[in-house]
Amino acid sequence: MSTRNDLPASQAPHPKKKRKRFSILRFLVLLVFLGGASGGALGYWGYREFEKDLPDRWSALIDYRPKKASRVYSADGEMIGEFFLEKRVVVPYDKIPKHVVRAFVAAEDNRFFDHHGIDPVGIFRAAIANLKAGRVVQGGSTITQQVAKLMLVGNERNMFRKIREAILAHKIEARLSKEQILTLYLNHVYLGHGAYGVQAAAEIYFGKDVQDLTIAEAGLIGGLPKAPTEDSPFSAFQRAKDRQRYVLAQMVENGFITAAEGDEARREPIAIISRDAPLNHVAAPHFVEFIRKYVQKNYGGGRVYSQGMNIHTTLSMRQQRAAEVAVRRGLEDLDKRLGFRGPVGHVEGTKWEEFLAAGPRAYVGPREDVRSASGAVFADKAYLGLIESFNPGARGPARGKGKGILIAVGADHIRLVDEDAARIEHWNSRKGQRVSLGDLVPVKVVTVEVKRGKRTALEVRMATLAQRPDVESALVAVDPATGWLTAMVGGYDYDLSQFNRAVQAKRQAGSSIKPYIYTAALEKGYTELTTVYDAPVAIRTAAGVWRPHNYKDEFLGPVTLRTALAKSLNTVSVRLVESVGVDNTIEVFRRFGLTSPIPRHISIALGVPELSPMEAAYAQATFPAGGLEVKPIFITSIVDTDGQVIEENRVAPQAARKRRIAPDTAFVMVDLMKNVVQNGTGRKALALGRPSAGKTGTSNDFRDAWYVGYTPELLAVVWVGRDDFKQIGHDTTGGATALPIWLDFMQHGHPETPIKDFAPPPGVMFVRATSDKGLPCGPAAPNSVLIPFQRGTLPREFAQSSRKAEFTDKLF
Repeated sequence: MSTRNDLPASQAPHPKKKRKRFSILRFLVLLVFLGGASGGALGYWGYREFEKDLPDRWSALIDYRPKKASRVYSADGEMIGEFFLEKRVVVPYDKIPKHVVRAFVAAEDNRFFDHHGIDPVGIFRAAIANLKAGRVVQGGSTITQQVAKLMLVGNERNMFRKIREAILAHKIEARLSKEQILTLYLNHVYLGHGAYGVQAAAEIYFGKDVQDLTIAEAGLIGGLPKAPTEDSPFSAFQRAKDRQRYVLAQMVENGFITAAEGDEARREPIAIISRDAPLNHVAAPHFVEFIRKYVQKNYGGGRVYSQGMNIHTTLSMRQQRAAEVAVRRGLEDLDKRLGFRGPVGHVEGTKWEEFLAAGPRAYVGPREDVRSASGAVFADKAYLGLIESFNPGARGPARGKGKGILIAVGADHIRLVDEDAARIEHWNSRKGQRVSLGDLVPVKVVTVEVKRGKRTALEVRMATLAQRPDVESALVAVDPATGWLTAMVGGYDYDLSQFNRAVQAKRQAGSSIKPYIYTAALEKGYTELTTVYDAPVAIRTAAGVWRPHNYKDEFLGPVTLRTALAKSLNTVSVRLVESVGVDNTIEVFRRFGLTSPIPRHISIALGVPELSPMEAAYAQATFPAGGLEVKPIFITSIVDTDGQVIEENRVAPQAARKRRIAPDTAFVMVDLMKNVVQNGTGRKALALGRPSAGKTGTSNDFRDAWYVGYTPELLAVVWVGRDDFKQIGHDTTGGATALPIWLDFMQHGHPETPIKDFAPPPGVMFVRATSDKGLPCGPAAPNSVLIPFQRGTLPREFAQSSRKAEFTDKLF
């Protein structure tokens, strides 16, 4: 019987060898265990180290308060401007359409509702796609990671950013719901051209609210986060469309929309609004900029641009639109009267065909042109017209060369209207000025009716000059009862010049300053019927003898104060200042609220002081306000995002308002200025069809033209002039230049209230007198008018020979 000891040596067991294998296995297991424990410990340590450096700003997510644009509103509630560094309008989740949400989820993170902040499947899929494409075509970051990056991590670029981003994404998912995360993302993500969030993008690209976006439009903005600048529909529309198709395909693939909806969205035409007129376009640009400067000065730029103030103003959009149209139309009409200023360019004959083949070129400025993308010509646009035929003296609508001035606008060959052809011919007749074939002139294409005998009129397309005026204007409108600034225009075109002439320009007031001088005279005992002399006057000054003269080189002799103001007689104004005293006159100026420098010289009688239109408006508003101070109010309230009122401006009750002049003095001045309209230099204002008072003004050498006019409900000041202080043109008086703009504005912007006259205050007495000589007369006498007098100033001859008439005898 054999035993283990009897086995051959080759088959004998090797216990030491077994123990060795067992030891290696144990060692490997132990090594794995220790490695895992060390790795876990190292990972935990690393996690804790990264966590220590993570931003502790959870309130930025939970109590989300992004930078918000401040908005400016008119008195009608219309938003007229915004101030922002980042265009962002925060909207709650339930106000964002589902297809908009799904467009972003499909494009950026289609497994958003399934992961917990980090998506390994998405990371793997993106890596494969990027390898296949040989470039980065997909990102692996989830929407939650993007929120972490946008709001907490920042844009740092290093190997640890993704780790921190992932840790934060996990923490965000633990603290916030999916809807809260999407709300943060959709309000914070940058979508190009200053738009942060879906609402801002909807406004900037489509001019609409996010709730009104179609699936096609949602697909377009949903594709922008990856490369908002490169894929901008403004600058790279085809790239934006390609990206939109990808998003729509992803929406279909993930079941967010049906295949039919996807096909329909792909076929839908996308209408992008002009980038030159985004939604934050300012409706009243000079006024809104005036408001911005005020708010920034008083509350600081940081608050204005980031804390979302709601600024409610006094601006009436009905009046503002009327004012802007009146200024533009008035300056264009004036420019036509001043004549053609010459060609703006020239094309040599050998290059005509190339120039015209390029299509119509929109006229932007004297040295700029923009080609029309469509080749179409629109009636309201100005284009560069090429003179291809010039035959002075020819008139009529006939087409063809040899007939007047033939203009080429792209493929159109049309005649210039006779009136404008005459302007060019007049310019051409001047010494040293010649029109050449190939000259470029700015024109608009219009349709005119041409009668052929007794036959029905034919409609013919013709060209009309469209040169941009080189004269400027400003208009300020004020409610004299409240001080509300209701309209402001600071120039012809804000895009061309941001200089606000309504506020910043200081120009010689000319004769528009005379009402203050006449007020000083009334306070010294003068009346409307006081006789003054219109005769040559010589005043000794330190610089020599000063001999002022009237606009017309003639003198009327003895006239009433009423006639002197109506005809704006300069010699009478000088005599009044001489009688009242320069210092007393300046004191009256200051009492009216004029703060501009006033020279201590008798020349103030002719309007030497330089005033801004706004300053003049609030000073003159004293008259229709019954002699009370009219303080400027242009902001009614400023409210922050929490509804707290930051500033509020209420109209002061009459009892609390400062009195500048006596009420009867104010009424007599109103009557004097009414006579300017009825019988003087302001007669064009009669076309308003309402009782109004006013005063024209023209400075030396026709550099400035003014008209200040008012009804009981509204006052407006219009100034016209050149920024370089050169002459506007020959005989460009206030009545011929500024008054037509005032009238246009008042005809379209005046409140639609019942017609009423100015009501006299207690104590004013009326007598009948002849309007020219101021002699006592009865009601049936020719030129009989009622003249108001302050109590105690009634002339003796009226008290003795004419019955006194109380205001109640006067019929309006």
